[in-house]
Amino acid sequence: MNLATAGIVTILRNTMKSGKSPNGVADRSSAHITRREALKKTVVFSTSFLTAGWLNSLQAKSPEIEFSKDGLHFLAIGDFGSGNANQKAVAQGMATFAKTLNAPLTAVLALGDNFYGKHTPERFTNHFEEMYSKDGLDCPFYACLGNHDYGPKYDSNQGPAKAQIQLDYAKDNPQSRWKMPAKWYSLELPNAKKPLVKIIFLDGNTIEGSLTPQEKLAQKRFLEAELKKKTGARWQWVVSHFPMFSETVKRGDNSKLIEQMGEYLKTNPISFFLTGHDHNLQHLEAEGFKTSFVISGAGGAGLYDVKPSTRGFTEKILGFTHLHVARDKTTVQFIDTESRCLHAFQRSLKGKVEVISKAG
Repeated sequence: MNLATAGIVTILRNTMKSGKSPNGVADRSSAHITRREALKKTVVFSTSFLTAGWLNSLQAKSPEIEFSKDGLHFLAIGDFGSGNANQKAVAQGMATFAKTLNAPLTAVLALGDNFYGKHTPERFTNHFEEMYSKDGLDCPFYACLGNHDYGPKYDSNQGPAKAQIQLDYAKDNPQSRWKMPAKWYSLELPNAKKPLVKIIFLDGNTIEGSLTPQEKLAQKRFLEAELKKKTGARWQWVVSHFPMFSETVKRGDNSKLIEQMGEYLKTNPISFFLTGHDHNLQHLEAEGFKTSFVISGAGGAGLYDVKPSTRGFTEKILGFTHLHVARDKTTVQFIDTESRCLHAFQRSLKGKVEVISKAG
């Protein structure tokens, strides 16, 4: 048993000594160590020793809202464009949470499937501008395209015209928070002169009627050029709609995407690969990759079942993801519509990942 494994076992054993009676009610008078004390321990993540499903058993807590003032705050949501009560609940949860932070949001990352069903320009008013209140969410929404944003036959049968509506709206309404300068693009934030994070947005669609062969080649060349380009940013992220790794029951890992994108991640300092597509919340650390994989696809569409994972956190619940990026570490929190933090972890610039497991 290595030291890391021993550490996990110690924490688990101490947690089990919390004095719970057989019916699960805590008897604090007889506890050797309380659950709160046990879960305040920080667990170093390693896919080689995590017990399946253990991370999923952690109690939800109040999210952290105080961070270093020199960092940047982001929210991330995907698969939100339903226009229904679920989307509204997540939107309200985002606004409520954002107003509690000690600094304004830098941006929201919109991870695709931005509009389900037939899309018309008028939907931007009801399902975006009014849905996401400026009271708390008065920041740019940088978006990528998902499969439903092309409207295949099972959706609206609009094809590329549906994606073009989103591109045109951003171009024709520069005052809007909706930002989509192209199907693929990159940003340096907070600005290009003194960037802290560089984000590369990709269009990962391969369905018929989405990207043409010429566009796919152009995007590949764009990605390779961006990865070679010098940047002053300490952090580099990739945003796309489709996850490489997933614990969603009906999907699982995407072997074709792993083959296409894997080498780029392995040979470049990409700290986060943020996606949607799977309608749930996940944080996975995959063997052989230094990148942390975040799925935030619980923005309003019907949820997908997940399975317990030895690779990280999975949860079938509506919610969103908060990222605070500072000079030397990024803190990630998965938050539900009731403002509960379901899972949180920190990643150092050097790639050390720590799961923060404090009880609420």
